[in-house]
Amino acid sequence: MVSLSHAPSPLSSPSATGTRWLIVALCAAIMMVEGFDLLIYSNAIPSLLMDASMGLDKAKAGNIGSMIFIGMLLGGVAAGQITQSLGLSRSIRYGFALFTLATAAIAFVTNGWQLGALRLIAGLGLGVVLPAGLSLARRNSKPQHGALAISLVMSGIPVGGMLAAIVSQWIIPHWGWRPLFVAGGALGLLVLVVMTPLLSRHEHTLTSHANQATAASNVEWRHILRGASRTILLIGTLATLADLLTWYGVAVWLTQLMFEFDVPFNGAMQMMFTLNVGAIAGSIFTASIAMRLGTRPVAIAAGIIAAMCLAAIASRHLSSSVLFIVIALLGMSAISAQNLVNALVADAFPAAYRAAAIGITLGMGRLGAVIAPSLGGYILAGGHGPAWVLQAFAIAAMVGAGALLFLTPALSKRSLQALENTTARRS
Repeated sequence: MVSLSHAPSPLSSPSATGTRWLIVALCAAIMMVEGFDLLIYSNAIPSLLMDASMGLDKAKAGNIGSMIFIGMLLGGVAAGQITQSLGLSRSIRYGFALFTLATAAIAFVTNGWQLGALRLIAGLGLGVVLPAGLSLARRNSKPQHGALAISLVMSGIPVGGMLAAIVSQWIIPHWGWRPLFVAGGALGLLVLVVMTPLLSRHEHTLTSHANQATAASNVEWRHILRGASRTILLIGTLATLADLLTWYGVAVWLTQLMFEFDVPFNGAMQMMFTLNVGAIAGSIFTASIAMRLGTRPVAIAAGIIAAMCLAAIASRHLSSSVLFIVIALLGMSAISAQNLVNALVADAFPAAYRAAAIGITLGMGRLGAVIAPSLGGYILAGGHGPAWVLQAFAIAAMVGAGALLFLTPALSKRSLQALENTTARRS
């Protein structure tokens, strides 16, 4: 996996502060395109199901929705070797170009197999780009700004989702689902054109730092599979799997679920917009609260709130105005729970081991994102109704919160001390 630990910034002079934050903004734009892509598929599901030429049912639509996450899982596994060979700059550019081409090509598919294959290819590109982008943002931020930089980068995902809701509401009623993916490809191309000169300018420095970090990670990773560190990895992986299942399940299926609750298409798009507005606010708000109250209790509370929101939506007893408030709270809590799990895992490992630790929990936990679209599709195809889907995601949110009860400060301290002692003996 690509290093997420905080290495010294290659842009460390005071005059380079603007460039540092420009790179962080660029990484946020990359995440924005990911969020846009994920949500346009979700928004397109009702139209895809009504397109007889595609021959899709709900179960098939769910399986196709999982293909991009399978691609991201495979791409993420290969990301460490790819970035070591190509460097961060070229890895991001080539992976993003692959994703952009695959997304645009979806507009011309004639069956579900082609759609699924292109979603898989798009996921392969994103699987390389996302960890490389996070590493790039972390490396180009000062130590005291690391958490802020990562929060800003991750907030790009709901920004993209919000943009997808606006574009979908405008395009689908008039032209159907195919132009959505043309728009996705065009957005990716725009970001690619902007990123290329900026990344090329710093390619030599970034490649050097990426190779150093990856080499260090390859040497150190085995030490985290012992004692308290291993326990933290197991807990972090379970929490990540559950939280990603919750968030991506909602992100993929909310539009269709509201459609089945007899909410008009425009209303469903407004709810998707509200979900992502909540996620943007939550990414920043919960990070600031965690700085005051502690990361673990805020992460647990976020998971519980997400579960309560999902159960409330499933009850169908909410007025329209209250429903929008609950969906906003769901967006704030569901994505924040996962962001804070990442912070908890990072805090339990010294910098030299942090890359491998986060790589394991995010890599294995990505299975939750793979499972979520198919799970929703199979529940609906089995005739159980949208409330069952929401309740399944609520259970996942509670599992994620419950897992963190066992990730105690004492356990994190033991992990840190053991690994610091190992580092001292090696030096």
